[in-house]
Amino acid sequence: MTTSPSIGQEFYKVRDAWAVADADKHWKLAIWLVQYADVDIIDKFLETERTAIGVFKEIFFRFDTPYQDDHEAWEKALWEEYISWFEPVSNSDYDIYGALKKDRLLKEDYQPDLRLKPCVQSIWKELLRFKSLIAGLEDIGCCIYFPPLRPDCPDAGDWYADVLKKGLPDGIRLVTIDIVTNPRITLSKKILTEQVTLLQPPLEMVEAVKNDMDKGGGNSDSVSIDARFRKQIRKVMDCTTQQDAGVLGNEVALLLSLCKKMGGAAYQVSGQMIAAQAYFMIRETDKSAGYADKAIAQSRQLMNANDPAGYPTWKSCVMIKAAILVGKKKRKQAIALYEELAHEAANKADAFMILEGYRLCGHLYYELGQLNIAFENLLLALTGGSYLELEVRRQSTFLHAAAMAVHLCEKARGPEDLKILQERLQEQLGNDWATLLQSEGMDKATVRRKSNLFEFN
Repeated sequence: MTTSPSIGQEFYKVRDAWAVADADKHWKLAIWLVQYADVDIIDKFLETERTAIGVFKEIFFRFDTPYQDDHEAWEKALWEEYISWFEPVSNSDYDIYGALKKDRLLKEDYQPDLRLKPCVQSIWKELLRFKSLIAGLEDIGCCIYFPPLRPDCPDAGDWYADVLKKGLPDGIRLVTIDIVTNPRITLSKKILTEQVTLLQPPLEMVEAVKNDMDKGGGNSDSVSIDARFRKQIRKVMDCTTQQDAGVLGNEVALLLSLCKKMGGAAYQVSGQMIAAQAYFMIRETDKSAGYADKAIAQSRQLMNANDPAGYPTWKSCVMIKAAILVGKKKRKQAIALYEELAHEAANKADAFMILEGYRLCGHLYYELGQLNIAFENLLLALTGGSYLELEVRRQSTFLHAAAMAVHLCEKARGPEDLKILQERLQEQLGNDWATLLQSEGMDKATVRRKSNLFEFN
């Protein structure tokens, strides 16, 4: 009898796969080679192993500094992240070093040796020294987790190969995650054979998530309407892969019927928003726009009533409607919507949507040939985005806004304005801002759409 997979079962598959790898003491780098849908469960497993409830003996550490193609600069940033672990923190709940001292688990005080070269070899050395000072952990190894690279990141295979070539000391092993359909870690067969273990458990996370969503979602009226609602959402979104407007129409009608049964304006608005998204995904733009208009109007009423469900739905539907207008080359109407989005986001202190609203306005003004007003909108986008955390700015569409702003400043403004902008970007992104803006994919930020692109058939 076949058992439908659950999230819990998939977690234990991951744990069992690691148990097999853990028993093999020859490898120095473990790579989980999986699908996108499987990344989260593996990340959760590795995060669990960093806590007291982890079941494996190795001590797990994690580095979050984003990968850079400049290996020397990246290793310096990793060293700085390591040093930051031992700096005082305001909340004692997050002070691991302080907790070790309080519990008298440290044999003596520890601070990183700042005289060492800022590179990963220094991190290995210091980690082992730190571990040797913790009572009871002297003979236990360290496993260092580097999260998966973003799809637009350069290939990190050369860095991993160099690290393995230089050698990892006993007691230090590395683990990371790579995507089988878009690998970001390319290694030679020799390295893979001698020092790397690949973990490819047969996971079924998509089915597991669907099964968990379906729990309690039968057809009987006695079953929770809320569960049926969640199940129906999945059915609607599943229809978008079939590109069949007729099938989608039936499922949308069932969804909206359930929304009425659940009562409350928030559910009805959610149903309209999901319908708008689904029709947008199968390029039925007129139907999508119709549902989006209804959801925008209804969610605006919720916002006026200070209902917290109003704004998230409103901004999602505004983005859908504006994208449809852009696709139909109705740029001025789209600009008006994006401006309204940015203004409302400012009222809600939503820094990311301030960034997006003004960034998209800037790009559309650029397409219209109005370079000065485009530049002004991009400056507003950068101002809104400056309220995001540094690492978010360095990994988000903030970079696209910055690249476009530099491009327009060079075209429409003088060298003094460009110098001011560059100084501002250094403050907002760091000393390597220029390198970030030259990374893979940034060249597309300043490309005007051709007449035959983003048109709907």
